[in-house]
Amino acid sequence: MTPGVTMLVSRYLRLIMTDICTKSCLHHFLLEFLGTALFLSASLSALLMLPLAAGEPGLDLISVGNLSHLSHLSHPAPPLSPVSPVSPAGPFQVALVFGLSVAMAAVCVGGEVHINPSVTVAMALTLRLRLWRAVLYVIGQLLGGVASASLLLGLSRDLTPVLNQVSSGVHLHQAVALETLATLQLVLVVLATVSIPLPGVASPLLVGLAVSLGHLVAVRATGCGMNPARSFGPAVIMLNFNNHWVFWVGPVLGACLAAGLNNLLLRPRRSGDWWAELKQLYVLTDKQQQVALSHLQ
Repeated sequence: MTPGVTMLVSRYLRLIMTDICTKSCLHHFLLEFLGTALFLSASLSALLMLPLAAGEPGLDLISVGNLSHLSHLSHPAPPLSPVSPVSPAGPFQVALVFGLSVAMAAVCVGGEVHINPSVTVAMALTLRLRLWRAVLYVIGQLLGGVASASLLLGLSRDLTPVLNQVSSGVHLHQAVALETLATLQLVLVVLATVSIPLPGVASPLLVGLAVSLGHLVAVRATGCGMNPARSFGPAVIMLNFNNHWVFWVGPVLGACLAAGLNNLLLRPRRSGDWWAELKQLYVLTDKQQQVALSHLQ
């Protein structure tokens, strides 16, 4: 390795470590952890409390994608096909729970939290967040998902009802497509709320509506992951990673598509502006580091 490359790597590592160790970065890490744990504790606990009636699909308010937990009952319901009747209140109730929960968490913790690795990926791709900060925020979100699942396991002893699974009769490519579309519209709404000045509580409410819409689209097919942290927590606690990749590939792909649409079509940047913002975000000189990091304290 040449001395020039060594100096460049050393300068990057110094920038990364200096940025990560700031109070601002650690504060946002804790907010991501707390916000995700609060959101998932509220939404998943509500999902666990939804009344079940084995053998009476019309009263089953849990999504078809999360019905495998009925197998341990003494009189289990017959296997449901993709067109099995589900009470109209079911999907709407699940959508309402998740939409209100994410709005509540955003209001309580602060509107700048992402609570979703897909949103964090989009923020990094649209040059609103440094890559190493994005990685740290995602770690906080995943830990929040695991913490909320651990709490709920202590209360219910069975998280199978909230484990995201691909429904019987739904092909994996269909599940990925639905997760991608649901996440795409969510991230587009988030990027719009960041770019357009809105009243304080308007952004969380709009994001909550987008979350509810995503659940109405995908809840019957996949249980609607749309948020890898939401799928990751129960999967880790239950040690069930069957088709778990679907709930990463779909949302991350949706986030990338949303970021691309935002950068190229909805709020396009000129190539010169994009390059200037990129250099400003990933500064290299010591003087630039001091100026940039002084705003992060």
